Amino acid sequence: MPRPLMPSLLSFGAIALAFFGPGRLAQADNLTTVNITDPAYGMKAFTITIPAGWKFQGTVLPGPECSNIPMPVFRAYSPDGLNEMRLEPTFEWTYHPNMKMKAPNGCLDYGKPLTAEEFLKHYEEMVAGNGMRVIGPMAIAPSYQKRVDGVANNMSHISPNIKGSATAAAVRVETPNGTFVIEQRLRVYVECRVNNSTGALAGGGCSAHVDVLRAPKGKLDALAALVDAHDLVRTPHEDAWLQQVLRHQAAVDQQRFEQLHRQQEAGNAMLRQQHEQFMASSQRNHAAFMKQQESSFHSSMNNANNAMNARTTATSDWVDYSLDQQTVAGPGGTAKVSSAYGHTWSNTTGNQTQWYQTNDPNTNPNGILPGNWVENTKVHGNGQSY
Repeated sequence: MPRPLMPSLLSFGAIALAFFGPGRLAQADNLTTVNITDPAYGMKAFTITIPAGWKFQGTVLPGPECSNIPMPVFRAYSPDGLNEMRLEPTFEWTYHPNMKMKAPNGCLDYGKPLTAEEFLKHYEEMVAGNGMRVIGPMAIAPSYQKRVDGVANNMSHISPNIKGSATAAAVRVETPNGTFVIEQRLRVYVECRVNNSTGALAGGGCSAHVDVLRAPKGKLDALAALVDAHDLVRTPHEDAWLQQVLRHQAAVDQQRFEQLHRQQEAGNAMLRQQHEQFMASSQRNHAAFMKQQESSFHSSMNNANNAMNARTTATSDWVDYSLDQQTVAGPGGTAKVSSAYGHTWSNTTGNQTQWYQTNDPNTNPNGILPGNWVENTKVHGNGQSY
């Protein structure tokens, strides 16, 4: 991958100010709220608290086949793009050892419960790349752990036959960004529901909720302290939205039930068994959803490595997003560069390519920097044009 001239051929003084300017996080301590609208219903679904002055993007994604719970996802970042907090889409999987079946669409295929620490290792493999290096575990804030313990308690009250659990883990990683290093905190809590019954109903399901913090090296702990002090990754829901979701899900469940019932009347034993499995799974997930809403925990943007549903963006774009990069095309071909800038120029001489990035649409390096600079076009992660 060509290495950009980072950051945008700024002077060292400007670079130092961008990364270590005085009062950056102190200013961020003034908080504001923003809303997430569910595009499926056209109504406000969640209210998120973020540092004042930060930019925000958020939406609601539908749950995959193994869970019908809609999931909020968002990204909030400082104006300079150096500090960021992100809530990823929820990762879902179910497992039924006595049934021979493929993983449902949009669901992972782990085949067993995982702890948060075990899932985090899988997640690190999903997003590994661009020189990412795992530094070591990070502490879980007491307030976050208390909410995770509340999830475990709620899960244990779903049914006498269901054992619930919830665990949390976090890890610090480093990723190079040009000549600088970006630190990230990858944090997850995993909730699992295990059915103690035997036969076809044996097994259960799990959900993993990932949030990510990103800051220049040496600044992550301050950002983590700010986020943890105010619990900024919480996603309080709107009651009106929740009632609309429940009504829609009830209607969908009824339609599916009637269809399966008609198939049962036809005497197809296999379809009858599938219907029973569906009803058990639906009731379990519905009960879990209600308990989660009471504790204001919600699902965690975009389709994780082909396992997310069809409404998310292409896998290649999701990988770019997870690695804080974008793909551009120019005379030298396609390249992966930082996503913190809106305009990318390249100068290709022989087999050597230089890169210049800026957020100023009026900036043109021709005549200022040596060479013949051409502005590149942003493309999808797999190189296809938009």
